[in-house]
Order: sequence, then C-alpha cells, then structure tokens
Amino acid sequence: MAEEIDEKLTLFTPKWLGAVLRGERPSGETFWVGNYGTALFHQPLMALLLVLPINEAIPGILAALLALYQIALTVAVTRSRPGVPTPLGWKIAGILITLGHAALFTFLALSLFAGIT
Repeated sequence: MAEEIDEKLTLFTPKWLGAVLRGERPSGETFWVGNYGTALFHQPLMALLLVLPINEAIPGILAALLALYQIALTVAVTRSRPGVPTPLGWKIAGILITLGHAALFTFLALSLFAGIT
C-alpha cells in the first residue's frame, strides 16, 4: 500500500481531527469516532446550552457549526478507505447516516433561529 496510515495519531487531537476530516483515517474510524466519539463532547454542551436561560442564538450557532462539521465529515466518510474488506452497502449507509446527522443539526439550528423574537 503506497499510502501508510499513521497509527500513532492520538484520538481527539487537532492533528487527528484534521486527518479524519481529510478522509485519511480508515472508514470505520472516520464514521464511528467522527460521528459518535465527537458527540461525547458536543452533545453535553448542546444539552447544557438548551436548558440555560440564554438567547436561542447561542445553541443555534453551535448547531449550525455542527451541521457544517457533519457535512465535512460526510465528505470525509466518502473519501476514506476501509481498513478491512467492507461491502459497498456499509459505506453508503455510513454516508447517508452522516448526511442525516447534518440535516438534523441544520433543522435544529433553523428552529432555534426561528424562535428568536
């Protein structure tokens, strides 16, 4: 294999996140950790922002940023190469699920911005 995967990258560092968003990590890592590993950080923050008595624009901005992240992650999942032999259907499912997450964050942002009076 001409392209070697740097196995020494530590998860959740800026260098690792850059490699994930460029599609340089295996498909499984890009999909699972890109979607759900990062959710360990942004979902508690979003939950906290939604219950605090603050302007809806603040969680709306975070939701919009998360929608952009999910779109970038969709492109990365598309570009990534499986680390093990994987049926094409799983890759397509990963792309569609990640794109679905982007749509959900987009609608959350729109609903929060619509609530601003």
